[in-house]
Amino acid sequence: VQQRVCINFCFRLGKTGAETYEMLQAAFGESCLSRSKIFEWYSRFQNGRQSFEDDPRPGRPFTFHTEETVARVREIIRADRRLTIREVAEDVSIAFGTCQKILTEDLQMRRVSAKFVPRLLTVEQKDDNAPAHKAVATNEFLAKHNIPSIPHLPYSPDLAPCDFFLFPPLKKTMKGRRFDDVEALQANATRQMRAIRKSDYQRCFF
Repeated sequence: VQQRVCINFCFRLGKTGAETYEMLQAAFGESCLSRSKIFEWYSRFQNGRQSFEDDPRPGRPFTFHTEETVARVREIIRADRRLTIREVAEDVSIAFGTCQKILTEDLQMRRVSAKFVPRLLTVEQKDDNAPAHKAVATNEFLAKHNIPSIPHLPYSPDLAPCDFFLFPPLKKTMKGRRFDDVEALQANATRQMRAIRKSDYQRCFF
């Protein structure tokens, strides 16, 4: 509610939605509402809204730790992994502690680089971390597919040349950008990779 009051204050001062977003980010930091939420409330105040409270929700509110609540939290996080625990809790109408417990215990998630990601990794992801090179699941996968295991130094660049050649420039082109779907992300990555000369690839891998 405090941030909604601030949004209304900025609106009454004649600030734009973008200026309001920047001011709230500076004031609240990581606990700042998402850009979409700020613009949503800014639009409501533009249309004459006076109340700072949420609209009444139809049906039974999500006030308890139930399967229905867990499913709702999972749905919201999948739509936007950059939301804070407080934002998710407000959206689902549950306590902060309950929401935190659902994310960390039920959904087995943790925050990495400002985003919620699953704690459980795939076999391929495990093989990209030095301590997991000898993981049982990884060794079973390699043995099942008759893939020989070659010893490497921890975090050796020989394990994945892409780590030092391809990924850094790709990350630069995506930094600070948001993509609407996976297809848009793939199109951007493909375009950047095609821009790299064949001779550069050859110098990297040979």
